[in-house]
Amino acid sequence: MRTYLSFSLKSFSSNLAYRSEVWLRIVSNFVAIFIQVAIWDAVIGESHVDGITLPVMITYSILNTLIASLLLTQVSSGVSSSLRSGSIATELIRPLSYPVYLFANGMGGVLYRIVFVAVPSLLAAWIFFDIERPASLFHLLAFIAGLIIALGLSFMLGYLISLLSFWLLTHFALDWTLAGIITVFSGSFLPLWFFPDSWAAIAHALPFQFLGYIPAALYLGYIPVGEIVWTLLLGAAWLLFFGLINQVLWWRAVRRLVVQGG
Repeated sequence: MRTYLSFSLKSFSSNLAYRSEVWLRIVSNFVAIFIQVAIWDAVIGESHVDGITLPVMITYSILNTLIASLLLTQVSSGVSSSLRSGSIATELIRPLSYPVYLFANGMGGVLYRIVFVAVPSLLAAWIFFDIERPASLFHLLAFIAGLIIALGLSFMLGYLISLLSFWLLTHFALDWTLAGIITVFSGSFLPLWFFPDSWAAIAHALPFQFLGYIPAALYLGYIPVGEIVWTLLLGAAWLLFFGLINQVLWWRAVRRLVVQGG
C-alpha cells in the first residue's frame, strides 16, 4: 500500500510543476459556470420549471462543473501512449498491480485538482452566485459517498477504454464517444428530471447518471431519504460489474500484448 501511496504523492507533486494550468482551469471552470448560470437564468428567471428554481439549477451546474473536473475518464491516454512507445512492457514487469498503479496515479491528480482547482472554483462561485446549502447533513454525507462512487466509476470506464486500446492501439475515438455519452446521459448539463420519460428511463438504466446527476441530486435532496442507501448500493454494484469486466479483459489483454515501438 505504501508503494501505491508514493505513486499518488508523486503524481500530486508532478502536477505542481504546471502552476499556470491551475489558473487556466479555475478560469475555465468559472466561465463554464457563468455560461450555464446565464442560460438557466434566461430559461427559469424568477419563476420555476417543474418546481425547479434558479438557485437550485445554479447549484446543480456548479456541482457538476466541479465534479467533471475531477473524473478519471482520461486514464486511457497514458496507457495508449505506453502502448505506442512500447514502455508498457517495462511497466507490466514491475512487482505491482498495474491497474492499482493507474488508479493510485490518477488519484494523485484528483487530489491536486481538489486542492488547487475545485476548492478555489467553489469559493469563487460561492462569492458570485447564489449556492444552495446541502439539504441536510445526511444528504451531504451521501453526496460525498456519491462523489467517491463517481470517481471509482469514471476510473473503471477510463480503464475499460485503456484495455480496449490493447486491441485497437488507439484510444481517441473511444474517448470521444465516451465523453459524448457521459455529457448526455450523466445529466451533467441537463438534469434527468427534465428528460422526456423515454430518455429518462434509458438514463436511469445506465451507470452514467452516477457521474453527474446522482451526486448533485443527493446534495440538493432530490433523491428521497428512503432511496439514498439503495441508490448508493446500485452505484457500488455498477463498480463491481465494471471491475469484473475489466479483470477479464485485463487477463486477455496481457496474453495477447504485442509491443510496438521502442
